[in-house]
Amino acid sequence: MKTAYTDTHDEYAVLREACGLLDYTGIGLVRVSGSGATDFLGQVATRGVEFLLEGQSMTALLLRADGTLLSEVLVHCHAGHYLVEIWPAQASEATEHLLARGALAPDTTVQDVSAEHDVLAVEGPASFRIAQKYLPFPVASMGYRSFVTVDHDGRPLTVSRTGVTGEYGYKFFAPAGAGQALRDEFTALGAVECGKDAVDVCRMEVRFASVEHEAADGRATASDLGLQWMIEPGKEPAGAAEQPRRPVCWVGAEQMTDRPSRGTALTASDATVGVVTHAVFSPRLNRVIGTAQVDAAVAASGQEFAVADSGVALRTISAPFLTATSLDVPLD
Repeated sequence: MKTAYTDTHDEYAVLREACGLLDYTGIGLVRVSGSGATDFLGQVATRGVEFLLEGQSMTALLLRADGTLLSEVLVHCHAGHYLVEIWPAQASEATEHLLARGALAPDTTVQDVSAEHDVLAVEGPASFRIAQKYLPFPVASMGYRSFVTVDHDGRPLTVSRTGVTGEYGYKFFAPAGAGQALRDEFTALGAVECGKDAVDVCRMEVRFASVEHEAADGRATASDLGLQWMIEPGKEPAGAAEQPRRPVCWVGAEQMTDRPSRGTALTASDATVGVVTHAVFSPRLNRVIGTAQVDAAVAASGQEFAVADSGVALRTISAPFLTATSLDVPLD
């Protein structure tokens, strides 16, 4: 996925106000099939998939053997198999993890099918109008985290409603080689290419945890990102215990003009109480916003800390930072 195509602020505005086009080059796609597929995914992921019906999708986590967070995934239930979708930044390691585990699983076939697909998406409050062009039914009837496969120019095209910005979002899985023609169609319909940096800002604003940034050192647990709710009872990693530090969201003071880097210390009364895990500049809020890990005793909304290397203040808040534009846009 490209970082940016033009200006990140302009691309951000497109995603929040119109329709952005995202290119998922580098996405991981793993097909899991066989009579043991459901059991296999129930073992390797933090949530079972046995309740999924054909055409439904769900999120889950993949954990390493030591319990640290490897990736967030989307599992799509197709007729006869599951398709595991992995964010590009984690695609390589997570795919290898699934293939290695699959080689030991009975009655299960695990295949890397990333090269078989071109994946594009449209995101933003106007994206549903483009999605409607490819659906044989009213777009309003398509539930979140569901998908359908349609015929497009004599080829199968899978349309999935699984946005990543908080706005309306639709992902398109086309046969390899068909992506450029689809991209041209989307741009002709008004979609504007947007990069990952603008997506990151949108994700932070609606507090969608970023494994890519917040677990960049490979040592973070699901609890470190506030994702423990995605682990079903009985699937907690061995040794899981109360974390000495907890995740919080924060908004920088008006004087904060630079984004503090990951690992920057936070202080209160000259004592270090935590570290920044990720920060972005929000054009809509006109503030630097971010996440941090702070001592459990001060992990609450309304706390004021200082950035150690500058002394600039920030204040913790309850997530999300803002509501998405699409919440006020009817699907018609």
